[in-house]
Parts: sequence; structure tokens; C-alpha cells
Amino acid sequence: MIEKLPVSVLLTAGNEEAMLPGALASVRDWAAEVVVVVDEASTDATEALAREGGARVLRHPFVSSAEQINLGLASCQQPWVLVLDADERVSEKLAASIAAELRQPRFPAYAVRRRNWALGRKVRFGDWGFDWVVRLVRREVRFEPRAVHGVAQVSRFGRLAGELHHLTFRSFPQYLPKVVDYALRGARQALAEGKRCSLPMAVARAEWRFVRSFVLRLGFLDGHVGLVLAVLAAYGTFLKWAAVWSRMDEP
Repeated sequence: MIEKLPVSVLLTAGNEEAMLPGALASVRDWAAEVVVVVDEASTDATEALAREGGARVLRHPFVSSAEQINLGLASCQQPWVLVLDADERVSEKLAASIAAELRQPRFPAYAVRRRNWALGRKVRFGDWGFDWVVRLVRREVRFEPRAVHGVAQVSRFGRLAGELHHLTFRSFPQYLPKVVDYALRGARQALAEGKRCSLPMAVARAEWRFVRSFVLRLGFLDGHVGLVLAVLAAYGTFLKWAAVWSRMDEP
């Protein structure tokens, strides 16, 4: 039997029955523990599939991704925790890199290169092509709430070799609601921080987002997918700042 690493894999999920099994399969052979925090509002087979996959399940109403993660961190039993989303997959090279680094750890946390996929294609450029995220942390680390995803509260971190595959944009019906949801969350955080925006400025911010993604960050080299991603990024940016302009009275 292969000796498993002193790592708890922590997933947060809600209505992720289609994606959760793949995430579990990418870690079950080498992680000592898998914990899944399930949103209590989840209505599909997410919780059952997590248990079938050998995970320990915690149920908690969703408030923010950071709160779900911090709840899970407090329940993990291994000294190291790898935080995953249900639509992410750990590559063999990344798993090997984790194993090598944990023989003599040098940092309290590590960032991984997240390789994003859109419409079945690997994204190499644009805003999605340069994506490093802190995901392997000591168990005592906590995540600070942000508009969309929590951020690990660490002052320094290392980087690991290998890729974390992120199957985030699988179809338009699946992805478009995320664009709107993330934009409105971002608007609420901006308003809470006292930020304001005029409607012309919202348009200008959207235009800049498109230019940055498609031109400056070479998104055009990803072809049609790069164009789609740049347009959707601009659309989400406009929604966020237009909502700030409107002061977004509705909860």
C-alpha cells in the first residue's frame, strides 16, 4: 500500500454531483483525509457522492466561501490542508510536487498554478492564463472573506510545480449565471467599502478589461475562446460597476 501524505483535502460544494467525483478521484490515492463541506441548501446527490467517495462530510449553510473553508479547516485532522473546488483536479505532477515539498516544508503555505479550461479547451493566455492561487496551507491558516473567493491569510508562501486543472467554463448555460453572481457579489463588496462609480466609468472599466485580457495579456492567441473570455470579462466588469452606480438597493 502506498503511504499517504499528511494532507487533508478540503472541498466545499453545493449541487456539485456532476463535478465532485472527479475531484475526489484526483486526490483519494495520496491524501490521508478528505473533508467535504456541503451547503445545506444543496438539493442533489452531492452529499451522498462525497460519502461514497470516502470523504467526511460537514453540512453548513453557505454564507461565503471563506466561512465554508474556515469551518472545514477547523475540522481537518492532518497538519496540511489542500483546499479544492469541486470543478478542480489535481494533476499527477502537482501531487508529486506536494509530496516532495512536504518532506521538508519551507513555507506555511504554497501557491499552485491553476490551469483553467473553457469550452473544452485549455486556456493559455488572457486573464485566465496567469493564475496562481494559494491552496496548500498549514491547518491553522484561515481564509479572509472576499467578494467571490476567500484569500489565505499568510505573509509568505512558496510555489509548487505541476498544475491544478480548473474545469470552470463547461457551457454557456452553466457559466453565465456565475458571471452575473460574481459581478453582483463584487458590487456589494465595493459598496460596502464605500466605492462609487459613474455609468461612463463603468463602460470605461469594461473596455479596459477587454483590452487587458484580449490584447495586453495576449488572449487573442487563444483564438475564439480567448475572444469569448475577454467579452465575458468585460460584461461582468460592466455589470459590477453599473450595479455600484445604481447603488444596488435589492439584497
